[in-house]
Amino acid sequence: MGASKAILIRGRKLGGKTPLICAPLVAATATKLIDEARAVLKKKPDVIEWRVDYFEGITDTQAVVDAARKLRRTIGNTPLIFTRRSPREGGQPTTLDTAAVVRLYKAIGAKKVADVVDFEMRNEHSLVRRVVATAHRQGVRVILSYHNFKRTPGARTLRDRFLKAERLGADIAKVAVMPRNRSDVLALLAATARADAKSRIPLISMSMGPMGAITRIVGGLFGSTLTFAVGEGASAPGQLPIADLREVFALLDRTRKK
Repeated sequence: MGASKAILIRGRKLGGKTPLICAPLVAATATKLIDEARAVLKKKPDVIEWRVDYFEGITDTQAVVDAARKLRRTIGNTPLIFTRRSPREGGQPTTLDTAAVVRLYKAIGAKKVADVVDFEMRNEHSLVRRVVATAHRQGVRVILSYHNFKRTPGARTLRDRFLKAERLGADIAKVAVMPRNRSDVLALLAATARADAKSRIPLISMSMGPMGAITRIVGGLFGSTLTFAVGEGASAPGQLPIADLREVFALLDRTRKK
């Protein structure tokens, strides 16, 4: 990845030589969220993601905002991604429709607690563009993401997903898919490399499950700038412990220097 694509989030470089490590928070209540965040911080992730679809108070905007404020105070200067994942893309069922999610993102952005929001690019383009425009006015960056928990589309289709996110105004493009065989894993890595050669924004990619776990380790060599790791709990299949990823990244870095 070219240096010109890299972006700084609270001093962490997304797009440097080594992928950033992000730990998800999946607590159901505000109290448990803070406890989980404190435990995860001891493992020193580069980034934290709050998966708010796990939060039982998600329909109460003020409760979400209050919890987010407490979370920001707890994690200090660690970058925070705010994500509501829909059931069709691997998230928890909630009663919020997409329009309500858009309003929730706007409320969170107004309070300056999240550095990045993740919105699914399969939503209506008018809503996608609204989220992007609002977030940018608020000084918040946007991940536009695509998840497929059933299969891995072809490499060309995956490449086009990355480039579509850029066309829609994303600051970061994310693609996560489920492999059925080894060829699917290779397709994901190839698509990441091809998209990285054309895109002007940082990319995040992963092949999920045990078969795709290798992409969480070597994805940076193909253009992926961030990997998700187990904090106190996993938010997707195939996530690895933070400490294990640190060791492997250090080994790869030493190998490159040699």
